[in-house]
Amino acid sequence: MGATHLQNDPRPGSPIDHQPTTWGEMFKKWPKQTFLIVGNELCERFSFYGMRAVLTLYFFNILGFTQSSSTVLFHAFTVICYTSPLLGSILADGYIGKFWTIFFVSIFYSCGQILLAFSSIAPSESSHHPFLDLLGLLIVGLGTGGIKPCVSAFGGDQFPAHYTRMISIFFSMFYFSINAGSLISMWLTPHMRSMSCFGNDSCYPLAFGIPAFLMIVATLVFMAGSYWYKKVPPKENIIFRVIGTIFTALRNKLSSSSSHHRSHWLEYSLNGHDCAMSPECKALHGNCAQRRYIGDIKQLFRVIVMMIPVPMFWALYDQQGSTWVLQAIGMDGNVWGWEILPDQMGVLNAFLILFFIPLFQSLVYPAIERCGFELTMLRKMACGGVLTALAFFVCGVVQLFVNSSLPYLPASNEAHLTIINTLPTCDFKVQIDSREPFDLLRTTGINPEDLVIKPISFSGESMFQPNITFTNDSPNCPKFTAHPTFIATNSYVMTLTPNGWTYNSVKPQKPKSGNGEFGIGINLIVPCDKIPSSVTWESCNGTTGYSGNIALCKVETDTVSDAEHICTPGQKGKFYSLSKSNHLEVHDYVKGDSSSYGKSYEAVDVRPGKYKLFYTDEAQKNFYAMDLGTVEQTHMGGVYLMTISTKSNGDSDILATTKSLVCHNRVSILWQIPQYVIITAGEVMFSITGLEFAYSEASPQLKSVVQALWLFTTAVGDLIVVIIFMLNIFSDVAVQMFVFSGIMLLVIFVFILLAVFYYEYADYSNESEVLTEKMMVDEEHTRI
Repeated sequence: MGATHLQNDPRPGSPIDHQPTTWGEMFKKWPKQTFLIVGNELCERFSFYGMRAVLTLYFFNILGFTQSSSTVLFHAFTVICYTSPLLGSILADGYIGKFWTIFFVSIFYSCGQILLAFSSIAPSESSHHPFLDLLGLLIVGLGTGGIKPCVSAFGGDQFPAHYTRMISIFFSMFYFSINAGSLISMWLTPHMRSMSCFGNDSCYPLAFGIPAFLMIVATLVFMAGSYWYKKVPPKENIIFRVIGTIFTALRNKLSSSSSHHRSHWLEYSLNGHDCAMSPECKALHGNCAQRRYIGDIKQLFRVIVMMIPVPMFWALYDQQGSTWVLQAIGMDGNVWGWEILPDQMGVLNAFLILFFIPLFQSLVYPAIERCGFELTMLRKMACGGVLTALAFFVCGVVQLFVNSSLPYLPASNEAHLTIINTLPTCDFKVQIDSREPFDLLRTTGINPEDLVIKPISFSGESMFQPNITFTNDSPNCPKFTAHPTFIATNSYVMTLTPNGWTYNSVKPQKPKSGNGEFGIGINLIVPCDKIPSSVTWESCNGTTGYSGNIALCKVETDTVSDAEHICTPGQKGKFYSLSKSNHLEVHDYVKGDSSSYGKSYEAVDVRPGKYKLFYTDEAQKNFYAMDLGTVEQTHMGGVYLMTISTKSNGDSDILATTKSLVCHNRVSILWQIPQYVIITAGEVMFSITGLEFAYSEASPQLKSVVQALWLFTTAVGDLIVVIIFMLNIFSDVAVQMFVFSGIMLLVIFVFILLAVFYYEYADYSNESEVLTEKMMVDEEHTRI
């Protein structure tokens, strides 16, 4: 009865059900539920890559980790994401099947995304951080890895095994959905992150919340097809079988006597095997199935040896989401009036990979072979590895130029001093202790560009007090000697004003949020009797000076008549309050005595635009405009110090001058394009070809093992990055890039040596046909 049923069964998958060849036939027989699987993957990849795109900046700006620690956490998260597929594969193949694994793990995954989005709402100083964030990321890492090895295979299960062309088209659709999801999300979520919400100048709750919502959508879309899915029950877990075979071989080898010597140690697993009792051996009509299986594992070990250098590729490649994003923070994102965010540059890789794959297949590879050079898979991988090393070399060169705009950080026995001369008509000759004198000039006028800044470094003990002598030839300009006290590792600013000279420590830290800000601090050196009487609240006395805050309110024009219409406290991106301040000792040039009415306001990060300065109280209810015009700094990444003082001791007019303490970002973010182009070309030649090599060189029944091992190489590569950064070896990012480039070249040299001894590629075409026929028969028996 069974045979008769098979011969007359016209359903898809039966032996008489031929593979569709035309588009019309394929459309009629296409399993429509696979569109739900593709939609699920699109939403899930949007969720994952969108969250991952802003993750490094979240660690750095919100959770307050250092650049090194942020990089470690980013790559530690990636290690979890690419280790957990082993668990997902074991769960699906050996216990509950692919469908229920995807369903349960997707719910678990969604909970992690929701937890991360919820935690990001809390202020950065909240006790929720970083525990809830890291817990959410742990759940996301386990979730994405848990479903990663199941979804594509589950989609392939919906087709009869001999519908090879339709399966190939499905995997092309599936791959396109992955790249489409990542491409859109890697551009969109950084923009969401740069918005203002919940009283913060950035909106990580939105950047994490949208991916969380899409993960819920992905789960619902997948479950919508539950009734129509073909659910293949779990079978023997091939990973466990391979591990068991290796363990048995080692155990038998250790316990066997010399008289039972085998040609290969894996053959010791054949001890006690009886072909006459094995159904698999009987099906092969006299051939030993277990011996063939041992041969497949031997070939697997050959592939594993060639995969040893692969983790180093991932160690470099995945730094696109960490060190390359941090590099972009120090670059100028203003491009022809558009602002490119640091974490948006990664979209280049997703875009270029879609462009490069057909380009290399149709043009690059054929052109190279027409020149008489045979491009084997291993040769392509070697070229891809060299390109990856070149990408990091280019990145290092770019970083050398970026370094020129970074602030100077004093060493453990140094202090750094910047002298700013705001006196309208006085030029000085300055001598510090016994050093060579230098000129400190100041041309006539109050144009900020006329200011002269002179940075100096001191080396000595942890605390020192140099003699700084100022002389000049003008009878109208002061001559004096200053004795400031400096503490090692700190940076200081000494300012000469009409009211006297003063100095204070500053923090030479560039804006780091990646929203295009510049930093601005204020030294207010105005006696109380020169503060306008309209400032009616109790904010000034003759001893301690002004005690209120200073507000920057964004304006559209230079003329502002009513502060209430432009100053809205809490309006992010348009209102900034300078409230953290310290007293300044203002030293008289002639008498040498000092007064403490000066105030130094710590710099705040401000988005580009025009701003008006206002006196305001701590409650930010009263505002009085300073008659200084508008403040405008359009240079991203610069840190500026505004000095506000009276023009002379007898005048009430206010003098305001601004000077850059930290250079703005001078290197355009477009200079990252070459390194992205090169590493994407390296990815096409190394990663995609490497997966093809590993898949084609493994036997059909061990391809899932190879897939799991290939994913695991990513985890190992990111673990290498974690270890290197935890050792804190590099203080210069450029040196770090050059070292990674050199290591990659060394690894590729080893890879080439291994490839030289890889004499013959495997051919499993016959085994694939036999396996396909066996799968078809098994499928029919399952239906019957």
